[in-house]
Amino acid sequence: MLIIIDGYNLIFTVPELERHVKVNNIEPVRDHVISLFSKYKEKKRCNVILVFDGNYTETSLPKKQTYAGITVIYSKSGISADTEIKNITSLCQNPKDVCVITYDNDIKRHVKKCGCPIIEPKVMYKEIMEVLNEDKKIKSDEPDSKRNGPSETDAKYWKDVFKSLPDKEQKPCIEKTDMPLVKKKKQETSHTVDEPRYKYQGTSSDETQYWIRVFTGDKKD
Repeated sequence: MLIIIDGYNLIFTVPELERHVKVNNIEPVRDHVISLFSKYKEKKRCNVILVFDGNYTETSLPKKQTYAGITVIYSKSGISADTEIKNITSLCQNPKDVCVITYDNDIKRHVKKCGCPIIEPKVMYKEIMEVLNEDKKIKSDEPDSKRNGPSETDAKYWKDVFKSLPDKEQKPCIEKTDMPLVKKKKQETSHTVDEPRYKYQGTSSDETQYWIRVFTGDKKD
């Protein structure tokens, strides 16, 4: 399917677009229309040709350019967009597969002779907005809890539930295991520089008695 749009005719006959022309220059509104049709093309997998009257542009623009997969044509100076659309539709080999968007009566008469179907700009604009809003509608149909999480009431409820659980149910999944005891190494006592490592502690009581008897016996002799 090929869709041919009478660009400025669409802008000035759709109230949602025309009101922006009064506030802004026509260029931003034109760019907005191009963006809308590029997104529509991605959804519908169709070919799109937007035709604008070159006499409305303050700056010189290329006669034909491609923007996001759609073809944008600006008529040359002295040639109207109507003439461009007539020329395109006259060359179409399968006119039934070509749809023209316009309110212009002169274009309508020519297009009907070629056998191309016609859609009014307001109907086309409504179709575009419905298609582009499908994704937003799908997201809006999802429950709020999925997008925003539980409500404050739900959060408080579950918080109280977990607080009221017995201690046994709050034990961690991994149980503690007894760690093996590790014997501590005895620290060696420090020694002074002049003190021997094994200091003499004196004789035991048995040794003392033995030596007393030895020396006492020697005196008796």
